[in-house]
Amino acid sequence: MVYDCGSETSVNALAREIELFHQIIHNARLDMLVLSHLDADHVNGLTMLLDNGLTARNVFLPYLTPAQRVIAVAGAGDENNPDYFELLADPVGFLEGRGVENIIFINGDEDEEERNSEQDIFPFSPPDDSGNAPNLGDLKDDIHCKTNYHRGEGSKSTPSGAKYSQTKLQLGASQVEGAEDSRPAPKASLHFKSDRLPFRLAPCWQGKFFHRDDMRLPINSITGTSDFTIRPGDSTSVQRYKRFLADVYRHFGTLDPNRLIASICDEEDRQQLRNCYHHIRGNHNDVSLVLWHGPIQPPALARLSSGGRTHGWRLAAGYPRCNGGTLLTGDLTCTDRVVQNMEKHFSGRLRESAILQVPHHGSLHSWNVKLLGVTSPAVMSIISSGISNGYRHPHPQVIDSLSNTNGGIRWFLSNERNAVAMHIQTI
Repeated sequence: MVYDCGSETSVNALAREIELFHQIIHNARLDMLVLSHLDADHVNGLTMLLDNGLTARNVFLPYLTPAQRVIAVAGAGDENNPDYFELLADPVGFLEGRGVENIIFINGDEDEEERNSEQDIFPFSPPDDSGNAPNLGDLKDDIHCKTNYHRGEGSKSTPSGAKYSQTKLQLGASQVEGAEDSRPAPKASLHFKSDRLPFRLAPCWQGKFFHRDDMRLPINSITGTSDFTIRPGDSTSVQRYKRFLADVYRHFGTLDPNRLIASICDEEDRQQLRNCYHHIRGNHNDVSLVLWHGPIQPPALARLSSGGRTHGWRLAAGYPRCNGGTLLTGDLTCTDRVVQNMEKHFSGRLRESAILQVPHHGSLHSWNVKLLGVTSPAVMSIISSGISNGYRHPHPQVIDSLSNTNGGIRWFLSNERNAVAMHIQTI
């Protein structure tokens, strides 16, 4: 499994890590690739990852409308990798062209009241003979995600009007043609799924997504009109989106999805988009596909190790008798509401989780000390931030929170130690 693959500060370091990864999984297929969102520093290494004898059976990602992808382009700064813009213009075509078998868009209701329990902690029957691939059939279908996809653009890989098979298919398995879907199988199968239920990753391993797209609803309401008037009830984010899209509208004369996609592919248009970005600078991390994963049957033992590659692993920190879970948060902005919803959504999983990826490389804007209140008092935190990054991540206040909460959280900074290894063993 791979969760995000990119860098803004060190392409050479990224290439080195990918090469080491290829040596381990040469000429194989990843069971699972998760893209939390489409910012360049999270995905601009995908070509290196997938174009060198390695591909992915299953890619999970949030669906971003053309307007949302234009915002990613505007914030890409000096990014000049044409493959990155190919991904933004046509995510399905990009992944399909690199041998991906299943593309799974994960959706979650924008601000739905979370339920405390859905009886989903350990719902799985004993493992069958299906192997280690993730099981798509454990996830609920999501018609709203599919509707959003077709509203903004057509699929380049699937004939118009074709039905998508939503049978209980194990990801990675070949789809059997039948009465429900007799058309020739496309190169990649598209699936639209909810984040409501956990799913099996392997006979002994499970995962569950959390996705709240706080950008799509206001963006959709703005792009459906040419009225960008700031109103008293508009939130700060909505005001910034309106100013940004008003500038885009002035440049292109329209917010038509096809025109926005075309702007992603043209360098002069991309420069125009970058010129509009100052309205929302540093404030568009409202989309991030969060993943919790861990053993189906706890308890477990967990250990973190880190150190310079030439010096061997050191600074191991152990966390005994936990559920062995790891919470990967991407660039999620952890407002009080988001943390509360996340706690309810994951039920009891967070309380005894062993490892937490600190959101957004240790950005203060995305951090919330309440994350340490909903996870275990002994959780081990990882901050992934590039060496000498221009944003000066991690923020000193984030480090202070980790160092002075619950008696001092064990935490590791990946840019100092080059890599962090997680070891989880069920008891």
